[in-house]
Amino acid sequence: VWYYPRAVYIDTELLPQSKVFKDAGEFGKNPQIVSFLGHHCTLRRSDGSLVSTAVSPYPTILQNYVSKTSWDDAVRLCRFVKDAALWASLAAMATAAKELNTAEIAYAAINETEKVEYISYIKDISNKAARNAEMSLFCKQTGEAEGTLLQGGLVYRAIRLNIDLFRWNRALELAVKHKTHVDTVLAYRKKYLEDFGLEESDSVFLQYSKEIAVDWTTIQNKINMELENERGK
Repeated sequence: VWYYPRAVYIDTELLPQSKVFKDAGEFGKNPQIVSFLGHHCTLRRSDGSLVSTAVSPYPTILQNYVSKTSWDDAVRLCRFVKDAALWASLAAMATAAKELNTAEIAYAAINETEKVEYISYIKDISNKAARNAEMSLFCKQTGEAEGTLLQGGLVYRAIRLNIDLFRWNRALELAVKHKTHVDTVLAYRKKYLEDFGLEESDSVFLQYSKEIAVDWTTIQNKINMELENERGK
């Protein structure tokens, strides 16, 4: 039984953690599901007879709490039930809703230390658009993260996002379009190639490298200014 199938679109690692297995041996060979409503399931045995069984009612209760944004009640339910699959479901639901405090609690309950630390890092970001973009990245929704940053006027962060994901052409495209940080993209691209002992072969980067000088001091000063301006938004 999948407690929260939508986890596949949020955090694929939660999907196997948010399911439980129920022994179907008592229903004979090759039983078929006739209906599944709430936490009640009706099956048809191979001889044609109908039998009913039930699964945990708690996932439905949890989803009702989440639909009402009753996050405290959702956490209390999970603590009462003490079911790892329920905690994993809550982690996915809270992440989807960008409810950071609940997501942090739920991930901690299933010992996802790295994700707890990452959520803690996101919570410390003062700019709302930047926080939402980081949550989108957490869910591997790169396009949504970039769009959120651009809509929030955080062009440098959008460029840096693509640099960090090694999407060099997109980073350069944004820098050229917004007429900012072209030298930043060129500098990080050059450093990346040097670290791997590679030569530049992209004609677009070669052309801009001839036209624009790269100075790390200037670049770092611009980055610091961007981050300072961001904190004021």
